[in-house]
Amino acid sequence: MQKVKIITLGCRFNFDESEISKAIISCMEPKNDVVLVNTCSVTHEAERQSKQAVRKAIRENPNATVIVTGCAAKTSKDYFENLDGVFKVIQNDKKEDIEEYIAIPHISDFKNLTQNEILNRARLFEDKTRAFLQVQNGCDHFCSYCIVPFTRGRSRSVTLSEIIERIHRFVELGFKEVVLSGIDITSYGKDLNGTNLTDVIKNIIDKFPNLRVRISSIDPKGITDDLLDLITSEQQIMPHFHLSIQSGSNDVLKMMKRRHSREDVIDICNKIRDKRSDVVFGCDFIAGFPSETELMFNDTLNLIDEANLSLMHVFPYSPRRGTLAASMVQLPNSIITDRAKRLRIKSKEAKQKLFKNLVGTKMQGIVEQMSGTTSIGKTDNFLPFIINKNLPENSLITFDVISYTDDFLHGAV
Repeated sequence: MQKVKIITLGCRFNFDESEISKAIISCMEPKNDVVLVNTCSVTHEAERQSKQAVRKAIRENPNATVIVTGCAAKTSKDYFENLDGVFKVIQNDKKEDIEEYIAIPHISDFKNLTQNEILNRARLFEDKTRAFLQVQNGCDHFCSYCIVPFTRGRSRSVTLSEIIERIHRFVELGFKEVVLSGIDITSYGKDLNGTNLTDVIKNIIDKFPNLRVRISSIDPKGITDDLLDLITSEQQIMPHFHLSIQSGSNDVLKMMKRRHSREDVIDICNKIRDKRSDVVFGCDFIAGFPSETELMFNDTLNLIDEANLSLMHVFPYSPRRGTLAASMVQLPNSIITDRAKRLRIKSKEAKQKLFKNLVGTKMQGIVEQMSGTTSIGKTDNFLPFIINKNLPENSLITFDVISYTDDFLHGAV
């Protein structure tokens, strides 16, 4: 098999799609090396980095067939199509279509296999300890700042039978944990009859009683009573939830056209924590949204304490052409940069507070890699840990938390 290199930027969602693309390309037995760059354009900086990654791939692989896909392939389509060295640009809604890859120079006629047949032959996520599974794509909400509905299209759900078939393959490959991912995962099933995300998770738990299930980014407003009951009662569901919050100011949330309020966030966090004390909440925040005042920004800082959030992703606001927010009155870059910095400082303090409270407790997690004489991994609630002992990769361990640093819990088996 010839070398197939995948470069993935952006969200976990992209990682799942990259694995499918890699399996398809590898099955074609390409004559030349192939480099596929799966891009992101969620922010202006992400799109800049995507362009940089493609140029670097061309420069470092002069004899390879370079393919560009992902969200930036939509927003910067003309740029990539006119970039010398790019063989083909594949749009998001086509990146998993076998026919899109037929033109790649290959040794023999392409094997007439279905996507599932290809995936059942492939060694998926071979460099990872958990498998990512796309259950939903697209979004119907059109938040004022977000380009994703334009790059991903409307919400679409993967059928339950396809989901179960993919998980069967992951279990066969030895994965102990699967991450359910989607652009707007709680909208699952709206295009199907009589099923929703709760049904999907129940089916997975029923059919795979030893599999750990992790839910990726989730909209607070999409957590129904049934889903709340499930995630607080089933121990197979990992106690870490990454909430798509974006702001702690109700005024900003309205300008963003988000569906939740700051009170909704506090309420859902308290309800989950009341039934699962080991839960850890992460979230996304956008700093410096148009017309955000200092008072509004302080509401976001305060929400971290009020909802007891611990793991934050902070994004300085950047206008995306074609979105409503791009036409609003923009804040000076200096203010946006300053607020992002202050929000990151607050986020670090929140994580350190959590780490400090965990010293002296027992934790469980999966070893992801060995580095020298140490083992590194993630706990059930997705906290990074390090142990000064060589332990098998992909092993599930229990350890005592003895100390912490900025980035890790330090444990002893």
